[in-house]
Amino acid sequence: MAYDVSSNSISDYYTKVQYIYDWTMDEFDHQSIHAGYYDNEHTSRDTAVKNMNRHLADAADIRSDDTVLHAGCGVGGPPTWVAKHCGSDVIGINITDLQLDRARELARERGVAEQCEFRYDDFTEMHTIRNNEIDVVWALQAVCHADEKREFLEQAKRVLTDGGRLVVADGFMAKRNLSGREQRHMNKWLHGWKVPNLAHINDFVAHLGDLGFENIRVRNDDDNVMPFAKGTYRNSLSYYPKAKLLRLLGRLSRDEASHFAACYYQYRTLKKGLWTHRTVTAEV
Repeated sequence: MAYDVSSNSISDYYTKVQYIYDWTMDEFDHQSIHAGYYDNEHTSRDTAVKNMNRHLADAADIRSDDTVLHAGCGVGGPPTWVAKHCGSDVIGINITDLQLDRARELARERGVAEQCEFRYDDFTEMHTIRNNEIDVVWALQAVCHADEKREFLEQAKRVLTDGGRLVVADGFMAKRNLSGREQRHMNKWLHGWKVPNLAHINDFVAHLGDLGFENIRVRNDDDNVMPFAKGTYRNSLSYYPKAKLLRLLGRLSRDEASHFAACYYQYRTLKKGLWTHRTVTAEV
């Protein structure tokens, strides 16, 4: 069966598994669908997730007079965090209506609705964003969902103001020419989270240079995200076998069962050095 990476399949996936993400978000009260950034001061899962927002905000030097575009805004955790803690106006774009509704509700709950706008838009197209309208383009573990990452970078370049900044924190391939076993394990987690592929970090940086981005910086986050990846893996040790059984019994959808497989394999492949988590910043 061919692997479906269409926008509709990604949207359907997040609609189907949102309740699974809710388990963690409700437990830790962070309302964010992304990994945490651990350091000496942030050593728990909840504080590390919030610290990832601080990490990106600092990397992009976000200020109160900036307009920040969140590409793939999830249920609004990072955009509302930026609005509240940085004082910026934010625009979040997403292709999942359920998440957009949740993001608008969260903005109201956090008292930042006047600073936040959430739109249905594909971040490889950005139809709702004008040229040179945005000061900071923020993409947190979202660009991985694009089949062609360069399409996102082209749109980011178009919408950024002169001197605008780009910050991307995501997974990238660290190794080329995987063995058959390594590729199968990568596919288990990529396909389980509806990720068509990961760009090799060197290729991604080359695209930035080709498009005219300047002051390109790459930071290795592996040590900072490894505890989060390991925690997700440990949780999967009980959920993944149950998910496989429920799938066989017809009580769990393919997307739901594959999600738990991804939770298992994302850590194993990161630990083996097949992929890496990097924060990339650049300016126009």
